[in-house]
Amino acid sequence: MRTKDEENEQRQRQQILNTAWQLFYQKGYQNTTMEDILRGARCSKGRFYYYFHAKAELLDSLYEIFDQKYIELYGLICREAHARDQLLEINRYMFQFLSNEIGAELLTSLYISQLSGTTGISFWGEERAVRRILSSIVSQGQKLGQLTAKLDCSQIVTDIIEEERSLLISWCLAKGEYDLTEASMPKLERFYRSYRED
Repeated sequence: MRTKDEENEQRQRQQILNTAWQLFYQKGYQNTTMEDILRGARCSKGRFYYYFHAKAELLDSLYEIFDQKYIELYGLICREAHARDQLLEINRYMFQFLSNEIGAELLTSLYISQLSGTTGISFWGEERAVRRILSSIVSQGQKLGQLTAKLDCSQIVTDIIEEERSLLISWCLAKGEYDLTEASMPKLERFYRSYRED
């Protein structure tokens, strides 16, 4: 059981994160200053450094929100639907979330941190909620004969993640100038057809 102090600390940390994510979305990661975050979160510099070492660490914390969002979305989809439809529904929800609440500039900064190795967190790593959720859907789809069993579940999940990443990077390269969901969903529908059970 958490104490009141622990709850207050968690609330303060979450307030900093919420403020930072909102500012990153509105102003862009590069244009958001520490002063902006401290002012928005009503937090002292000392308090900020109690939770985080630098602004870049806030960027890493986006992984937490992605994991939470995937778990939330997984709870919204119909588990009785065809596996392909479940996968498409999660993609649709996630692309809308990325478009409306994260934005291309912030997602680009996240990819840059991955490529530069400045973070110890893997966006698509084995421990991520997205991989666990996709594995659950694919595995069940294979058991029900909805998806091919000719490929290992983990290989299909890796393929899905690579396809999603390709679509997201293309959107980032275009600086978010087109509707991510509208452009990507037809491509994913074609992609998932290749995993039908023969």
